[in-house]
Amino acid sequence: MNERAIVEAALYSAGRPLTVDELARTTRVDPERIREHLRVIAREYTQRDSAIEVTQIGTKWTMQIRSEYAERARWFAPPEIDRDVLKTAALIAYHQPILQSDLFDMIGAKVYEHTKALEELGLISRKPSGRSLSLATTRYFAEFFGLKSTDREGIRKLMAQKAGVPYKEHPDPTSSEEVREASLPSPAEAVIPGLPPQPTPAATE
Repeated sequence: MNERAIVEAALYSAGRPLTVDELARTTRVDPERIREHLRVIAREYTQRDSAIEVTQIGTKWTMQIRSEYAERARWFAPPEIDRDVLKTAALIAYHQPILQSDLFDMIGAKVYEHTKALEELGLISRKPSGRSLSLATTRYFAEFFGLKSTDREGIRKLMAQKAGVPYKEHPDPTSSEEVREASLPSPAEAVIPGLPPQPTPAATE
């Protein structure tokens, strides 16, 4: 595998400035070789007159849009999502369709703010269902988070990564789809592997 391409891919994926040591830990490439690769990559982007540049900021390196193109390109940048809201999105994606009242039992009153924000971003739909709302992800959800599959375990893994928390594979003792579906936890009991358990809201009179 091309070492230089690995360094370039890591810098692109990070979306933030990285030190040489950070790149070395994640790519397992020698730090001195990383420095050499970064200098070459930066020179190549400059020579091709690209709207993207690889540049050093202090002790860190970053891949970013050149300042002269930033204003026109900023409208296409994906919105930032709070980590707490990401966890709510992960729960919805895993349990969909899920009632908002059931999600309230899992995360408390913040469910209202989080689901409203996710709906405004076009990531979930909220449809009346009895005295509550039925929550489900939209087609844009998969596109936004780069999902390549719709299986629940894949969604949980990706959302744990997006939320920046460790992921532990959910044990699957059988390949039977019917048994696997039956073994899924109910919304009130659910804990997504890798995501901290949500506190149970205090009972109301």
